[in-house]
Amino acid sequence: MNDDSELLHRYVVEGAEDAFAELVRRHLNLVYSAALRQVNGDAPLAADIAQLVFTDLARKAALLANHRVLAGWLFTNTRFAAAKAVRGERRRHARERKAQMRHEPSTDPAAPLDWSCVRPVLDEIIDELSDRDREAILLRFFEGRDCAGVGARLNLNDDTARMRVERALDTLRALLERRGVTSTTAALAAAMANQAVLAAPAGLAATVTGAALAGAGAGAGVATTAATFVGVTKSQIGLAAALAVVGATGFVIQENTNATLRGELAALGRQEMKLAALRVEDEQRAKTAAEIAELRSDDAEFARLRDETEALKGRLEAGAQGRLAGGAVPAADPSRGPTYDIGQLDRPPRPSSQPRPAYPAELRKAGLSGEVQVEFIVDAQGAVREARAVNSTWREFESAAIEAVSKWKFLPGQKDGRPVGARLRMPIVFRLSDGAGTPAADQGKKPGQPNWF
Repeated sequence: MNDDSELLHRYVVEGAEDAFAELVRRHLNLVYSAALRQVNGDAPLAADIAQLVFTDLARKAALLANHRVLAGWLFTNTRFAAAKAVRGERRRHARERKAQMRHEPSTDPAAPLDWSCVRPVLDEIIDELSDRDREAILLRFFEGRDCAGVGARLNLNDDTARMRVERALDTLRALLERRGVTSTTAALAAAMANQAVLAAPAGLAATVTGAALAGAGAGAGVATTAATFVGVTKSQIGLAAALAVVGATGFVIQENTNATLRGELAALGRQEMKLAALRVEDEQRAKTAAEIAELRSDDAEFARLRDETEALKGRLEAGAQGRLAGGAVPAADPSRGPTYDIGQLDRPPRPSSQPRPAYPAELRKAGLSGEVQVEFIVDAQGAVREARAVNSTWREFESAAIEAVSKWKFLPGQKDGRPVGARLRMPIVFRLSDGAGTPAADQGKKPGQPNWF
């Protein structure tokens, strides 16, 4: 199957109307369904909006020829066209719907999703998604592709495509909840699969294709007429008057001349479209060259990090050999004495002060929770040093966890009746539902148990 970009390229360069007709057939249901939702089921108005959108596509084909996935552009233009057509009425209905939902909120998240509550706001919340998540939703539910098909269009493997679709669905569900519509992700997915796209009326594809191509041609015709009129001189006006006196023969000659000029102008228009396509290709090549240069820089950075990792690995192996030989882990600073594993102590360290980590704003906004495994040393004075993240659910949590743990204070562990350094590992858990309260470790939890924030 030809990509959208290939079909657009054929239409721009070759003037292939069958390629444009295939684009209309491929995406008409998406555009018509989106328009139908936004005009509250007014089918004639939805058909008019679809015609406007594809006419705009025909006029801007040269600029969009390198768009591999047109669904996002069509969806956004459909939303703008529908909003312009019914802006006042839609705002009134939205206010009424919001007022009703505030008085009658949904209380059962497991109940089947009421599509009549979703339909007025669906396109609005889809537009709030990031470009990558919006394309995943449109390909999965509006074009009816499975995860493998979504991955093929977005150059992703099946698992990555599935996770992107699931993440986008979770974001949509959260946006619906802000508008008073409560649901599960599974119910939302089922409703969108069954209700998001409706079949356009029979014959609409042919009507839209013809109108769009005619509209694009009419735009070129207006420009041609204006240019011809500006170029008319006084002598030509006088000649036209003389020809009018001569009669029908003069009109025939003038009409033939005009037809020749129209043909030349049409050829110039096609050449301009080809030049526009070439300019877009040049921009794409420049962008690709910049990306290659950036990748080369990343390769050099990766090589440097790999060398540092190998050096660190050697130091860790030396430390492990020291533990096997003497039972204690040498500290980074010899003046602070040896460091022991917690199982070697008579009494483990006990926390005396544990400031809470700052929840990363971006992850809080995204509604993400997670855990970071932090390894650190409590020295003989009860201070934390050499804190590092061993493992984490999201890397963005690591800096916040390390910064907080580095400020903790402990009653140092003891061995043979004297304070000594100890190496600990603790999971730091970030969870949005526990937005307040005292850290779990301050309530007497043993070292190694999770701290919830």
